[in-house]
Amino acid sequence: MKTSALGDIIHALPTLYALRSLFPEARLCWAAEPRFAGILPGPPWIDSVVPYRKDELRALPFWKIPGALRGMARGMRASRFDLALDLQGLMKSTLVCLLSGARKRLGYCEMREGSFLFTRPVKGPNRAGHVIERYLDVARSLGPVPDEVRFPLPDCSGERDAFRRELLGLGLSGPLALIFPGAGWASKLWPPASYARLAARLSAAGMAVALGGGPGDADLASEIISLAKAPLPDLCGRTDIRGLMGLTSLASLCVGADTGPLHLAAAQGTPTVSLFGPSSGRRAGTWGLSARYVQTDAPCSPCFKRRCPKKEFVCMGRIDPEAVFRAALEVLPLGPPRALEDGWTRQAVAQKVSRRLWEL
Repeated sequence: MKTSALGDIIHALPTLYALRSLFPEARLCWAAEPRFAGILPGPPWIDSVVPYRKDELRALPFWKIPGALRGMARGMRASRFDLALDLQGLMKSTLVCLLSGARKRLGYCEMREGSFLFTRPVKGPNRAGHVIERYLDVARSLGPVPDEVRFPLPDCSGERDAFRRELLGLGLSGPLALIFPGAGWASKLWPPASYARLAARLSAAGMAVALGGGPGDADLASEIISLAKAPLPDLCGRTDIRGLMGLTSLASLCVGADTGPLHLAAAQGTPTVSLFGPSSGRRAGTWGLSARYVQTDAPCSPCFKRRCPKKEFVCMGRIDPEAVFRAALEVLPLGPPRALEDGWTRQAVAQKVSRRLWEL
């Protein structure tokens, strides 16, 4: 049970890997909102996806909701589930667990909104650690699982090839840096001027730089482009989730706030630098040896508030673009030897990006 959002679902994928390793013959189903189902892998990892149509339920008159829930329950109970794992930890996910008919229901340590009254929280050794490890503690409570953290993902080779052709058609070449300026919370937004300064530094270091994100990030992208001293192709709103997966798999670097595209990139081994203000990089930073996060030095961080009480970029504005640039240079040599053209080696990518570092 992990119904949304993109980054949260990515964080739960290693638990799927652990469960399949632990129960190779089991029938595993994942409950998710349909808009996120495209990022979930099919067999042998997941046998089916149970759609949780939150928006449709909300749009129904209140007297029709019980009937819709009964229909959902009938569909799930036909599968005769033995166990429900709630990695969302909210009342909405608890409701779906109850509707599933599974008598045994486990959740991770941080169960909210009273969900712990219906689902038993698993408080493992990583209760204060990264959220990926917290989720894995739930699988570990069921038996021995592999130590390695892996992210089962669907194949995106077709989307990757399509974006490669598109970016080459835009005149981009060499190693690609993607900047994702959007965020789910207003308090997580880094100032456009800081992104523009970072884009200029990455471009001067020899990288092709482009902006990515959803349709709602178009205004942010326009402002960054107007402030930047280098041309920045705007790819915002031009990808679905599978397309986003293909795009981030092409990149040699992805930079942005605590947001889904960064976690998706990291799950594919793309070097990432994520920016944290109101949330905690130690708790939810991008995962992997080629991942780094920059946490603000604001004394109020992390506050975990969606909107800054002071109504300004207090914590995110204190993140220095130079610190982000240095983190980018640190992780670049750790990633795979990617470039938009074929035939590049890890050494060639490193030389392309580092040849003028002494000047920078």
